[in-house]
Amino acid sequence: MKALLSISIMWLMLAGCSGPKKDDGEAAYMVEAPPPPPEQNETNESVVNEEESAAEPAPPKGGTATDRKFIKTGRIEFETEDAVATRKTIMASVKASNAYVSRDDEDRSSNSVSYTIVVHVPAARFETFLASATKGVTDFREKSISNEDVTAQYVDTESRLKTKKDIENRYRALLTKANNVKEILEIERELGEIRTDIEATEAQFRQLNGDIKYSTLHIVFFKSIETSSPFLTEIADAFKEGVGNLRAFTVVFVAVWPFALLAVGVVAVLDWWRKKRRKALKQEASKLS
Repeated sequence: MKALLSISIMWLMLAGCSGPKKDDGEAAYMVEAPPPPPEQNETNESVVNEEESAAEPAPPKGGTATDRKFIKTGRIEFETEDAVATRKTIMASVKASNAYVSRDDEDRSSNSVSYTIVVHVPAARFETFLASATKGVTDFREKSISNEDVTAQYVDTESRLKTKKDIENRYRALLTKANNVKEILEIERELGEIRTDIEATEAQFRQLNGDIKYSTLHIVFFKSIETSSPFLTEIADAFKEGVGNLRAFTVVFVAVWPFALLAVGVVAVLDWWRKKRRKALKQEASKLS
């Protein structure tokens, strides 16, 4: 009985000792397991995810009216009795409104002289400038003002630019961790492409900001010129038309001169053949007589 009890105790002790050894083996196996993937792979995955998210445009903000972006443009056309004085008034308004002129043209004809001035004025002063530049004008041949809402385009461009710059920074971080020439060249190629995209987007964003900040107004004004002799005016217009027709004829003639030369050659050959034929007929007739 004692022997059976002793055997049972020994068996339990052996079973108890074998259990922990198995656990220690499992713990040792867990310690010797390979480390997690390198940080570089995680960064690569994040860059790819960032590029995929960049393709999706950001939704426009729905803020207040002051947060929205507009591009205002306009065109006005009117007749004036004194073109010189009108031009001085417009230029004075340009200076007072801190605006600038991008185009200043003058066109003269036989019965009128017209001016075209393109002004870029700060958006907040557009209405003030318009009233000042057209002071005293009551009859407009044309007056059109448009105010385009570009909030969605502005937000989308700004979001894409920020995303592209974030991607560029991630690639630069990857470049410092590259292990071989192949990885360096691949990352530098991606950096070149993303830098090109950033520069193009920045140029587009600057243009958009400029159009928002400065409104554009096309001003056209003209003055009729009275002529003392309508007959002389008609003669002058007819002379100009004749000069234009002569110029057009010269251009056409120069374009088809090879065909004209060929036609002259054909006529000359036919005339020579007729003369030769007549001479032969006369000789035959003289022989028969």
